[in-house]
Amino acid sequence: MPLHRMKKAWDYCTYNVPFFIFILILFGIPNHFYEYLSDSHILIVFLFGFIVNFFILGYGMTITRDRINDGVRLPKIMIKDVLILGIKSTIVTSIYFYIQWVILDFVSSPLDFPVFELEGMLLELPETIHMLFSHNPVDALVFVVAGAILFYATTFFMEIALARLADTGSILSAFNLKEIKKDIDLAGWRHYAKDYTFMIIAIVLFFSFEYMNFQIDFLNIIWGILLDLLAFVTQFMGIGAIYAEIKAKKSD
Repeated sequence: MPLHRMKKAWDYCTYNVPFFIFILILFGIPNHFYEYLSDSHILIVFLFGFIVNFFILGYGMTITRDRINDGVRLPKIMIKDVLILGIKSTIVTSIYFYIQWVILDFVSSPLDFPVFELEGMLLELPETIHMLFSHNPVDALVFVVAGAILFYATTFFMEIALARLADTGSILSAFNLKEIKKDIDLAGWRHYAKDYTFMIIAIVLFFSFEYMNFQIDFLNIIWGILLDLLAFVTQFMGIGAIYAEIKAKKSD
């Protein structure tokens, strides 16, 4: 299944190759500018990163909306839509991430563990294994089990919130916890957990390919941007895919 998701992300991106190359170039521009801004005032760097985040997250939301509506290719860039969705989704993710951090920190801190974060733990698997074995086995077990349950539950709410925002454009719908829970119940918690795990594994696999190095630096840069874009598309397609299933069940 993770390999299937990787192929779907590739097919989705390369459906229109010239536009795919255009998006790759756009994704690479911020990194280029960060090099020139590295010696600038920290406020300038922060503002630039904030603006870039609006547009990147906003475009990710258009991918989610496109996937909800059974799209087959990277959506065109509608600057107004991207900017509005970027601002709204930044607000939504900031609030949900903060709530998630508080909940996970409640479990992690007393056990002397960092906040549970599945993608990061898988990307740094040797360090994760070392961390688990360097703690009391009971504490490690509580951290993994309780952390995983809480991480999945809070992530599900955040993903459905973003999907509802992408679908309706309403920021209020992203905080309707009662309706979000109904959506998750409709999808099935076990099915959602399986679906999300496959998505995370696919993203981790894309990032793991970044360890491949070419003898030409320019190719390494292009390779890194390509993998980052594919991982990015996989994530927002995944959010749209599960919500498309939920909408289909509602229609039935």
